[in-house]
Amino acid sequence: MKPADGKILPRLTADKKPFWEALRQGRFITTRCKKCAAISFPPRMLCPACGSDQREWTDLSGRGAIYAFTQNRIVARSFIAEAPFITAMVDLEEGPRILTRIENASYEELKVGQAVKIGFKALTKEIPFYYFEPVKTAR
Repeated sequence: MKPADGKILPRLTADKKPFWEALRQGRFITTRCKKCAAISFPPRMLCPACGSDQREWTDLSGRGAIYAFTQNRIVARSFIAEAPFITAMVDLEEGPRILTRIENASYEELKVGQAVKIGFKALTKEIPFYYFEPVKTAR
């Protein structure tokens, strides 16, 4: 699906409907294998660890730590208005490592190992999405 600005948007498929609905409610969920208990992200129909199709939805805390990050300056045409922006690999508390955007922080204030938490926003009226931002510490 492409809106007027040309960005490629996520497809809202029926098998991932619980994921999109949870995002709309401000919850972050994924699939867990009923056979081996492996948690996968993004949500999957088959377990990447054992191949089982026996899965269940499970809540994620929305907390993690930055594993690696970069500032994107050279981007596809549809993202020029947003550049530069930061993407990061984040290790979730539950185990999966995910690729995500980092918002509400400058590149200079980020560091590997820094605690981050999830935030939610709407890409369009129909499509919710998430990002991560640094956990603010009390001074």
